[in-house]
Amino acid sequence: MKQLHLGIIAGMIVTASLNAFAQDWQSLTPGNSLDGWRVLGGEWRITEDGVIVGKAAKDANGWLLYEKSMFADCEITFDFRTPVPTNGGLQLRSHWLPRMPLQEGETIENATRQMHGYQVNVETRRRLGTGIIMEENGRGYLAEPAADAVKTLKQRDWNTVRVVARGNLIEVYLHDVLACRVEDEAFINGYVALQLNPYQAKEEFNEIEYRNVRVKDYGHEGNWRALFDGATLNGWKQWGEEDWQAQEGVIWGKSGPKKSEGYLATEEIFKDFRVRGGFKVTGDGNYGLFYHSTITPRAEDGYPVIAGLQGEVEPGYPGSTGWVYESYQRGWLVEPDHNTMQSTALRVGEWNEIEIRTKGNHVTTWVNGIRVLDLEDSGQKLFEGSFALQLHTGGADGIGWKDLYVLQTP
Repeated sequence: MKQLHLGIIAGMIVTASLNAFAQDWQSLTPGNSLDGWRVLGGEWRITEDGVIVGKAAKDANGWLLYEKSMFADCEITFDFRTPVPTNGGLQLRSHWLPRMPLQEGETIENATRQMHGYQVNVETRRRLGTGIIMEENGRGYLAEPAADAVKTLKQRDWNTVRVVARGNLIEVYLHDVLACRVEDEAFINGYVALQLNPYQAKEEFNEIEYRNVRVKDYGHEGNWRALFDGATLNGWKQWGEEDWQAQEGVIWGKSGPKKSEGYLATEEIFKDFRVRGGFKVTGDGNYGLFYHSTITPRAEDGYPVIAGLQGEVEPGYPGSTGWVYESYQRGWLVEPDHNTMQSTALRVGEWNEIEIRTKGNHVTTWVNGIRVLDLEDSGQKLFEGSFALQLHTGGADGIGWKDLYVLQTP
């Protein structure tokens, strides 16, 4: 995380190119409805004139999660008002996950859940509280607001906040005055949520009000290009006897007669890049997205032997998805830790996304927008090669891949 000095770059303009799929502002409460929102704590309702009202008991934490879609690069704007001074905020690029490590007697199924991701703080009990960028249930404050922005706020009246999250840059504006900036990439995709957290409140119950919650969705910005045309396996080569087929926008991999190991690899070679793909595990087994890989058939039986690095994909929960493994050489670059929040990033039985970035010997991985690994690999020996989808022993029911894209970096 790197906090930027406002005085030096106050006039800086975000120059990232707009994604071709960029949309105009869209309301997250169309028709003054909470359709698509889920209450995770406290009481939440919306009035006829579109005001979202949250109510929570003293020292309780109330959450309202928008679960219709995730947002990566985006702008979010909202108004807030607190009838009495209290604490709340807007979560972005966030996730509702089991608290890790598990407590004594807990299982992953019954573990208490909590929010992880970035929060833009609403805090009307002290002057410099609103506009803080923090990591909820993580590192705490990442950036605090400038005094001239906070001076625009009105007590017990409506205030407007705008948040810009594009790439690793997050900015917060209060009434269109820049409050703070931070560069961080622990979370690059996730959900939006609203919070009311009246900790240490004097009253038995507190309320907070939000309205005009809107998003401008830029998707994944940059010159990403497709690795899969959605209909054929053109540009890919199959290794081994596993079954790979393109059907209705998805590459499906299933075990062949030997239930052994197989790969579907790009014919193109890549060096420094960001690569991402959606995947859905439909059975037991072991899978992965290889990079910097070369495949050679074994002379005696044609078995495909791969030299490469693998972004792990597997159905375990908590599991090892997102950690990096070097086949036939060093094994795990970092041993997976199943007691961490990152080990719960996988959404079991659903579509997920893995993203890998390499530049020289620096590798970073994300699962569903949550950073799992960030490593300067001093022992790296492979610096270019193909991407390869892996289907490993036991994956009879297989895996689906879609939305495979690459962004090459200089």
